[in-house]
Amino acid sequence: MCYAPTQDAADETKEAFYNQLENTLNMAGRGDLVVCLGDFNAVSGLTRIARDVTIGPHGSGTMNDNSERMVAFCRKTGMRIGGSWFRRKDIHRLSWYSNDGHTKKEIDHVLVNTRWNSLMNCRVYRSLEFPSDHRPVVATIKIHIKVKRQTTCKDMKRFNSYALKETATARKFRDKIKDI
Repeated sequence: MCYAPTQDAADETKEAFYNQLENTLNMAGRGDLVVCLGDFNAVSGLTRIARDVTIGPHGSGTMNDNSERMVAFCRKTGMRIGGSWFRRKDIHRLSWYSNDGHTKKEIDHVLVNTRWNSLMNCRVYRSLEFPSDHRPVVATIKIHIKVKRQTTCKDMKRFNSYALKETATARKFRDKIKDI
């Protein structure tokens, strides 16, 4: 989870935030599923470049400096902006409502790396248990877990347990166990 600097913050603060976030993401393994949740104080925008998987067909808002930084970060690190991939009514898209009652934006995001096609749903819910100007963003992620098969050893000695059904063999086995 992360909290990005606001639009009014200094450029150095914004650069430091995205550098630290990138360093944190680089610690993940190449094949790992990476999910980044946060208040990015940025909208995804409506501009979509052909064959670009960062912003989906349902982005929102007018881009500003924070938006451009977030999208550039996503392109650099191979992340998708989850909410932009699903068509939603505004009540299920907009995650921040200002105190003036008129300004509302989609500034809280779920970012998922593009290596996995695991994001099934991403939407905003309208209620929280405590007062806040933000609404919760919830994502549904599908994960396929492969079972790693244990390799068998060719040199491993196998025992014939059926031989213990014979009375003489069972008696010999019992005597050997008692001696130990």
